[in-house]
Amino acid sequence: MTNRKIRDTVFCHYMATESNLLELFNALNGTDFTDSSNISINTLEGSFFSNIKNDISFLMDDLMVVLIEHQTTINPNMPLRFLSYVDELYRRYTQSCHDKIYSQELVKIPAPEFFVFYDGENTSFEQQTLKLSNAFTAESNNLELIVHVYNLADGMNADFLNRCQSLKEYCIFSNKYKEFRRQGQDIDTAVRAAVRYCLDNDVMKEYLLNNQKEVIDMFGFEWNEREEKEALFKAGEARGEARGEARGEARGKAIGETNGTLNAIKNLMNTTNWSAENAMRALGISPSEYQKYLMML
Repeated sequence: MTNRKIRDTVFCHYMATESNLLELFNALNGTDFTDSSNISINTLEGSFFSNIKNDISFLMDDLMVVLIEHQTTINPNMPLRFLSYVDELYRRYTQSCHDKIYSQELVKIPAPEFFVFYDGENTSFEQQTLKLSNAFTAESNNLELIVHVYNLADGMNADFLNRCQSLKEYCIFSNKYKEFRRQGQDIDTAVRAAVRYCLDNDVMKEYLLNNQKEVIDMFGFEWNEREEKEALFKAGEARGEARGEARGEARGKAIGETNGTLNAIKNLMNTTNWSAENAMRALGISPSEYQKYLMML
């Protein structure tokens, strides 16, 4: 498979159409708009989230909606990462009226909404809310950013998914893949089996008929990478916990997490020919930590 610096996921490739986003917008906001021409997709290429494109942003009805499919453990730092993302979106949105920012005229901007669609194995919640203020070291009401998390696991958020057929069908596809993996099928076989199931049951049928090879490539790549990264992190944590028995639990866990991250960076560099910075960006590592890992490579 050919590696690319910017790679779509099936979630983004499938959902990022005006008609599917309009349906999703209506489901999220309880509206019934019918004109998809009002949807304006403005996803940032090579975003702050990673070089692997798994985010979508669009404008609709004076709202700026930012979505991300989050495939593993929920990251409590998502509000902080969204803050950087929306800052760049607003910067680009106001480029045409940049001079007005310094005038007495109020510059109007669309109101933001932030959503994470969780596609992991945790079924202990259906929805949850992440707040930027949870990270503040002192109590403050001066800045807030709220992220709404929806669990896409099998059986979760049925009412919501019934209002958005496109997302519901994507969930069937994704959950069928996970079911086949639990049965012991390898990644490539499980992806192909999920595609066959969906074609046989009229799930994402038109999309899959037109994009079957691309879907197999994209989904196989992202799950290979996902499972590889998870295994590296778990291995690092295990080593850290073993050392922690002798040096203290907290220090051992920190070492394990650092080693797991370092191994994930090296592996991604080796398999994709990316630079260290691109690999760290793809893994969601904070830019403030880049130098630490660069010194250890």
